[in-house]
Amino acid sequence: MKRFQFDSTALRYFLTVVDTGSVNGAAARLNVVSSAVSRQIAGLEQRLQNQLFERHPKGMRVTEVGRILADHARRVEADAARTYAEIGGQHGRFTQTVKIAGAHGFAAQALPPKFAAFQAEHPSVRFNLTILDAGLVTERVRSAQADIGITYSHAAEKDIAVIFARPAEIIAVMRPGHPLAGSGAQRVTPLLLTQLSAYPLALPESGSALRRVLDMASSLYNTTLSPAFTSNHPEAVYHYLLTGDAVTLCARLTAAEHLASGRLACRPVDDALLNGGQIQVQTHVSRPLPDAAQRFLRFLRSDTPALF
Repeated sequence: MKRFQFDSTALRYFLTVVDTGSVNGAAARLNVVSSAVSRQIAGLEQRLQNQLFERHPKGMRVTEVGRILADHARRVEADAARTYAEIGGQHGRFTQTVKIAGAHGFAAQALPPKFAAFQAEHPSVRFNLTILDAGLVTERVRSAQADIGITYSHAAEKDIAVIFARPAEIIAVMRPGHPLAGSGAQRVTPLLLTQLSAYPLALPESGSALRRVLDMASSLYNTTLSPAFTSNHPEAVYHYLLTGDAVTLCARLTAAEHLASGRLACRPVDDALLNGGQIQVQTHVSRPLPDAAQRFLRFLRSDTPALF
């Protein structure tokens, strides 16, 4: 088998083009001339005998071969950083940063207090939290851009290990006093998906994990759920609900803070497909985690009921 190594500079330049979407953007970030970036990309393409980018007037779009190389390059970077941190940790010199990708809503609310509690015992550990749409969280873990992912998922994912999980109850959320909010015992009576079509809907954008499942469910019941408002940010949706009779669907954990305060009301939804998803803590199935990330996972595992 032919063996060769990639030049670290070429990989760094390549990843910067992937991240910025253009040679000029990469050159500006790297503080080099554009021709230097172009030479490195051309060299990689010649060596691999494959095109890494599709060139468009508005930028560079990574090809499937480029995506494979980007995943490799990010793994190399992550492994190098982990090794460097572990060697430095033997002498107590270096801090370690745990990179976490989390889905909108519950991750932003539940994780920061956990970071602070963990750092009280491990002051040398730093955390970086990136909030994304649920499907993008898994991709961050797969491509080594995150050590740990916390997200909503409805199916097994390639190259992903689920460390722990719990069912993600999907609820209908609306303003207090909404016709569907009910009162007393009615508040715990599940709604049918078909009941929602009589009201304006505020939903996640097309392509999100929940929206895909919701579209599948509505198709099964031959009903059309046409949103009056879409957004990739839950807070924008919640503000929209307060102004009228709109309803949204989300995981209960996502809206937990607003429900506890009484700012919003909710009803359970009677649908096995919608409620078949999970809130998951994910890692890569084969890539070793940095020591700090392993310790934080153990901390989370011991405190799972409080987290979820």
